[in-house]
Amino acid sequence: MKSYFVALLTASALASPGIAFAQDTAPAPESTEDQGGLEEIIVTAQKRAEGLSDVPISISAVSGKQVESYGQTNLEQISSSVPNLKITQTAIANRIAIRGIASGDNKGFEQSVAMFVDGVYYGRDQLSRLPLIDMERVEVLRGPQPTLFGKNAIAGAVNITTRSPTDEFEGSVTGLYEFNHKEFQLNGVLSGPLSDGVEARVVGYYRTMDGYFYNQKLDRDEPSVDEKYVRGKIEFDKGGPFAAELKLEYADFEAKGQPRDVFGAVGNYNTVFQGPFFVSTNPDYVREDNGYESRNKVFGATLNADLEVGEHTLTSVSSLLDYKTREIVDVDFSGISFLDGTNLREDYRQYSQELRLASPGGETFNYIGGVYYQHAKLDVQDFTRFNPTFLALGAPFSALGDTRNDRDYTQKSDLISAFAQGELSVTDQLRITAGARFNHEKKSGRRTLAIVKGPLSTAPLPVVTAVFRALNIEAHSVSGKLSEDSFNPMVNVQYDATDDLMLYASFARGTKAGGFDIRSNSLPGSTTVAKPGAFMFEDESADNFEAGLKYKGRNIAFNLSLYRTKYKDLQVNIFDGTLNFNVRNAAAATTQGVEADFRAAIADGLTISGAVAYLDFKFTNFTDGQCYYLQVPGPNGFCDYSGKRNALSPKWSGNLNLDYTTPVTSDLKVAFNVNADFSSSYIAAANLDPRTHQDGYVKLGARLALAQVGDRWEVALIGRNLTNQRILQTGSAMPLATTITRGAGNAYNGIVDRPRTIAVQLTGRF
Repeated sequence: MKSYFVALLTASALASPGIAFAQDTAPAPESTEDQGGLEEIIVTAQKRAEGLSDVPISISAVSGKQVESYGQTNLEQISSSVPNLKITQTAIANRIAIRGIASGDNKGFEQSVAMFVDGVYYGRDQLSRLPLIDMERVEVLRGPQPTLFGKNAIAGAVNITTRSPTDEFEGSVTGLYEFNHKEFQLNGVLSGPLSDGVEARVVGYYRTMDGYFYNQKLDRDEPSVDEKYVRGKIEFDKGGPFAAELKLEYADFEAKGQPRDVFGAVGNYNTVFQGPFFVSTNPDYVREDNGYESRNKVFGATLNADLEVGEHTLTSVSSLLDYKTREIVDVDFSGISFLDGTNLREDYRQYSQELRLASPGGETFNYIGGVYYQHAKLDVQDFTRFNPTFLALGAPFSALGDTRNDRDYTQKSDLISAFAQGELSVTDQLRITAGARFNHEKKSGRRTLAIVKGPLSTAPLPVVTAVFRALNIEAHSVSGKLSEDSFNPMVNVQYDATDDLMLYASFARGTKAGGFDIRSNSLPGSTTVAKPGAFMFEDESADNFEAGLKYKGRNIAFNLSLYRTKYKDLQVNIFDGTLNFNVRNAAAATTQGVEADFRAAIADGLTISGAVAYLDFKFTNFTDGQCYYLQVPGPNGFCDYSGKRNALSPKWSGNLNLDYTTPVTSDLKVAFNVNADFSSSYIAAANLDPRTHQDGYVKLGARLALAQVGDRWEVALIGRNLTNQRILQTGSAMPLATTITRGAGNAYNGIVDRPRTIAVQLTGRF
């Protein structure tokens, strides 16, 4: 701990000479209207810089300044403050959900919420853990975004913009130390001109944390994290018709352990799992398992270039994205050596190229159009290991001892899109926007599964094979090709009722690509297992109707939207009752609701803001759902979810914030913030098990800062989840629980949100 404080003080000292020297060249504060009033929030949701109140989309924007002020470092931390956005971890994946719609836990799924960083598609689920450092803003667009963001933005999009180089020299050093979980963050920024028309920006970041769970089996705090990130940008702009920006980034982020707890024992679970098989089921941030490790490495290169063609702008976005993850998972989530050492590997490389032409704007007819190409290659390995512990359990379990089922998957894909969107000003008050995107995508995939005996396995191979088949697992090899075409139109009508009030209504159709089931354990149509597996699944689609209003005055702004979205052929994981999940297009759903937010400048230095969302989610056709413990299945062996709402989809969510800044001397100011994020109750398990019910909650936070008036330095105290709410983010039944208890007992496990944190943050700018 002392070493962290030394690092913080050293960083502050390094910044201090620059603080004193550069006071006359302080960067201007964020723009406001005259003196006082609300600042204008600029977004690029429509590939143009526009005011938030001018964009006819339900959108939330989180500024980079806010992200830095709270020491937030990834999307999961930001999501609790954005209504109808939920980002969670599971045992083998990450989910981004908007309005209750997310992709399941299968590496073959494209994400239902498309993530973009500086205009580049970051489609793999693990990339949601990427550190967010030196951000300009994070925009969350709700509902299908088919035209400008493309295929796979069927539930919405997260649009992230990083800061660009500056034409004047500037820099900053920020350090943070969190006391309860021994979290340490240090990041620095340097930006400025290299020569006439050439500017650069370099960002570096380091973070460690011990964790907030104690693992009794391994005698360590979890999740312990070690994250490193560096980004460089060079901008070329000589003042002529051509300008370009090159970005290179590298991230290496590692975690040991998950914030996962076991709870809710029912039946004879606690009686069976005692002695050498002891599993604690007290929800007390104390756990025991045999380990989880995750290592992710990301390299990205992006070249953005603009060429003025007459009054038009031709934009090129070229990108290379390379991503690797290595995970070792104890998938029985207990200290018993059952399914330890499951190995997950993912290697992904993507090249993309976009060309788009935009009219100058401000005309009677404004338009944007272009083409997009993406090539990607994916390799996934998934090795599930049955430990030698099974050897002592007697037949038939003993045949599983020291065996593995090893899955290998490879995939190649090519996507070509053409898109156009135009806005016609019918009158000074009435505008009509229409657009469409055509997508043509080809994928090829190959999956193999091998059953491997270890040196301690004692059963003959035919016996081992027979036991695996009883679990619906069999050796196989399967391959296939997929070709899809989709046409996604949109239309929007806007009407300026006054200079400050805009009304809009829109329709959009979104599509998410089909693909191949990476994790299925047997062949479709197999006659040697009771419940055959799956391989290919089709695309899904959504029709979205939305209407709303946006008001922006000098001292108050508010937005309101009403929506209704119908989803068809939803891609879902179907549990087969043993150990396997198979992907099918097995569901349809309707989501509808209301989203509203406001900002108000109450007095000089005092603002209040808030947002609220109401979500009505209903599966309209889902007859093949996974049954939860003791639920009676239907004639098809599954349970009917029709008429029910999805997991992790609270009816109400929102936030409320109060910010106050006031000078205390001619050179010092005090800034204070208090905030509350709230949610109504929800079910945390994908199979809708009511035993994973999470009560509604309010999560309180606050920030108190003392700063130099010109923002040259700042010292802040930051508190999050001050009332220490215990929040279940995801939940599921304990693997093998009903097998070992012969159906007479069960328990649950889930990812738990971080409890109370208290941190000090030091910032120096020069």
